[in-house]
Amino acid sequence: MGQESPKKAAATSATKTASKKPAAKASSANASMTATKPTLVDLIRSHLEQRSEPRSAAGISSTLTQAHPDRSIKTTVVRTTLEGLVAQSHAHRTKQGSSVSYTAAAALAACCRRAAAGGSSQLSRVIVIPEGADAVKRVVGASC
Repeated sequence: MGQESPKKAAATSATKTASKKPAAKASSANASMTATKPTLVDLIRSHLEQRSEPRSAAGISSTLTQAHPDRSIKTTVVRTTLEGLVAQSHAHRTKQGSSVSYTAAAALAACCRRAAAGGSSQLSRVIVIPEGADAVKRVVGASC
């Protein structure tokens, strides 16, 4: 009773194999579609680089949602991505009370250069921490 005939077993395995093939094609089609889209990290990084003023995670999320209505962009995911960029030194975090804002590392470096040159920058405090031959500038309360 529990045994199948060889023909029926071959037909069953052929059916299982056939059902797997379309799924593989569908996943490769999805991969090619997503390969043309920029990643969320790329979108956030370019958004920060285009603006010199600090932006909140909610502000970045709403701007990216308007610019890319086909994508589901959540504020929590944007915040996590921003923290990852901060950890990699691609972005800087500024806290003012309970508000947290982010700027691109390049925008912050330009702000520091303007401040050092005597330009009109609104820096409240610059801390220079020497690390080997390089110096890391951390700006607290910047709005350039």
